[in-house]
Amino acid sequence: MSAQVLLVGHYCHDRLQRAEGERHTLGGSAAYVSRVLAAAGVEHKVAGLVGEDFRYAHEVLHPAQVQGPHTTEFVARFDGEARTLTLGHVAPPVSAAQVRALGSAPLGLACGIAGEVLPEALEALLGACERVLVDAQALVRERGPAGEVRQRRLEGTAYAPLLARVHVLKASEEEAALLDLERLRARSCVVVTRGERGCTVLEGTAVHEVAAPRVQAVDPTGAGDCFLAGFALGLLRGLPPRACAELACRFGAQAVTQVGVPRLDAAAVQRLL
Repeated sequence: MSAQVLLVGHYCHDRLQRAEGERHTLGGSAAYVSRVLAAAGVEHKVAGLVGEDFRYAHEVLHPAQVQGPHTTEFVARFDGEARTLTLGHVAPPVSAAQVRALGSAPLGLACGIAGEVLPEALEALLGACERVLVDAQALVRERGPAGEVRQRRLEGTAYAPLLARVHVLKASEEEAALLDLERLRARSCVVVTRGERGCTVLEGTAVHEVAAPRVQAVDPTGAGDCFLAGFALGLLRGLPPRACAELACRFGAQAVTQVGVPRLDAAAVQRLL
């Protein structure tokens, strides 16, 4: 069966540090999105790299290519609701050839976590898919000299001219502050996520505020990734952007009720749809 969705982004090792101790889990947007798509019965493929030290091969549904000794590693330090991200090891970036090797699909998701989706890989995804949904973190994140995760503006980068070809761009409030929203919304749908407050959908001159369900939050890690997966499911169902965002908010809210990649089955997905 041919793929309905192509995912571009690495799996990673997540170290979650809280006052009560440290927990190690599988991470990476591709891992979260893949789990949701699989539970929904959506055929998909993944282009991403891990290192020889990858600890979670038994947990991922689509094996990543092994290249080099180390898997991308994030250390997330929590102080109350505040989170500080630091990068440890970083796997090599995804090449355009790896993306092209996936073939074509109706929908592509650029869901990088540490700069692995280079402009040429994004361009290859745009050429392979009818529509492409991009998580802004895949483009704006960069590593600082001490491993700190920083964000940059996209003006003047090789990503800038590609954004006009993106169907949907998802960004957190912090990421959105680095983007020219007025220019982007004239050509694409822009979705700004606002955590427990839901999201804002910017589409041309239209603005839609979408509320998120109230849940008991345990861990915010992966909420944006599951939001992205929910939005993708909406697009595959032919829903308009606002309805896609409502669906995305439900999946994002579900993600924060547990730690790690979501444990979903078909019945759980149907309850969220």
